[in-house]
Order: sequence, then structure tokens, then C-alpha cells
Amino acid sequence: MRVNWAAIIVSAIVFFLFGWLWYDVLFETVWSASITSSSLQSMAKGGVPAYQLIVAVVTAFFLAYGLARILGWRGNMNPGRGAFIGFSMGLLIFGSMTWMDYAFSNLGVRLGFINVGYVAIGMAIQGAILGAWRPKAG
Repeated sequence: MRVNWAAIIVSAIVFFLFGWLWYDVLFETVWSASITSSSLQSMAKGGVPAYQLIVAVVTAFFLAYGLARILGWRGNMNPGRGAFIGFSMGLLIFGSMTWMDYAFSNLGVRLGFINVGYVAIGMAIQGAILGAWRPKAG
């Protein structure tokens, strides 16, 4: 099965940039108030170290690659189907496991909604890009 590497790279970059919009613009105040770890609090006030930015880009790439493979297995893809599958995967897999972890770690409902929302919506965006920009037949 072929994947479109350009679409994967673009959707990874878009996911990364969406994280900036989500955490630094839309939910900065609520997110900063919800985090409890001292290292996360210092990051919220002092900026993100390079290592964490690199990890964010690399993991966004792997997320896009995995989603591209899933969409390829599905076949007959378009942006709407890609967005639906991406959102579903983000919510059902990432969301369920994250929510369970947050329940046992007492990290809070607000933080759970912010973090799960970011991944579910971000994966919907990735799915729309990947569904629109399908690989060429080999």
C-alpha cells in the first residue's frame, strides 16, 4: 500500500501548528490553570524547550503516517471521510486511554477535555488533508 509522503509531512506540520493555536491562543489561560506539575507550569510561563518541540514534530509525523496507513486500508477516501476517521481514532483510542490515565492520576476533567480535544480535532484535520491528498496509483 502506498502513502503520500508529502501529505504526511504537511499534515504533521499542520498538526504541530494547530497545537500552538490550541494551547497558546485558544486555551492558554484554562490550560495553564489546569496543569499541576511544576515542570509543566514553568513551561507554560517560560516557553517550550527545543527538545519538546522536536518531540512534538516527530510524534506528529508518526501520527500522520499511522493515520495515512489506516485511511489507505479503508480505501475510497475523501476529506470528509478522512476527517471522520481521524476524529474517531483520536477520540476513541487516544481519548479513552488518556481519560483513564487522567482519572487515576487526578489530572482533572478540564485538562482532559483540552488535551483529548486537541488530538481528536487535530487528527480530524490530518485526516481531511490525507483524505484529500491521496497517493498516486503505482
